[in-house]
Amino acid sequence: MQLIMSALSAQGECRTSELAQRFRLSENTIRRDLLELEEQGLLLRVHGGAVLVDQDVAYANRLEHSVPQKRAIGRAAAALIESGQNIYLDVGSTTHELVAAIREGLPTVTHLHIFTNGVKIAGELIGQTPYNVHLIGGEIYQNTFCTVGPSALAHIDQFRFDLFFMGANGVDPERGWTNSNHMEVLVKRAVISRSKRVFALVDSSKWRVPSLAQIVPLGGVKHWLVDAGLPAEAKASARAAGVEVNVAAATQ
Repeated sequence: MQLIMSALSAQGECRTSELAQRFRLSENTIRRDLLELEEQGLLLRVHGGAVLVDQDVAYANRLEHSVPQKRAIGRAAAALIESGQNIYLDVGSTTHELVAAIREGLPTVTHLHIFTNGVKIAGELIGQTPYNVHLIGGEIYQNTFCTVGPSALAHIDQFRFDLFFMGANGVDPERGWTNSNHMEVLVKRAVISRSKRVFALVDSSKWRVPSLAQIVPLGGVKHWLVDAGLPAEAKASARAAGVEVNVAAATQ
């Protein structure tokens, strides 16, 4: 089932016959696995195969989901930035709200180095801010328009970051911070290891949403910027794991 999810993460959709041939299993076995994965909320079975139910496939729709909450988180994140810092912006719809806040202007920040593996993020910042923008090189993962792979990891290893604003597809006390694509997970882990402080920009709708691969355990990120909709259970779990929960004020 993990191999099926990896294939779906790479392609977005797969046919039952193709999966059976690739993994040398019967189509009935594949159908049973697809049924179980669908019951876990990870995919949607369609005629002849399955499609991935995650936020990579519907990236354009994700930008329009929970916009007020994400905007509040983005503005709260922007307020943490100080002159002279090296900051890393992860890919994700909430990070795009942080990008929007940076583009509007950071009155107290005169100089800044912004790093990202997000191709669209870099494009939105280049020529639109007075800051230095660094795009991490590597293979482009087209579902989320970001660079991944060995070249990206080697490039990241050359730097250290003051702040990492991290995105995630899901978060829960058992699996921690999770993402739907293992290649992105490797990049996130590399940036975490080279960052002084990590802030998860993850809105409340991601609580207990299952995703394929663990980035780090819940306590592996010490700061969580989230909207006011986060349930009490989530706040308690985060604090028990040593995570500081910062609720962003609502914006108009």
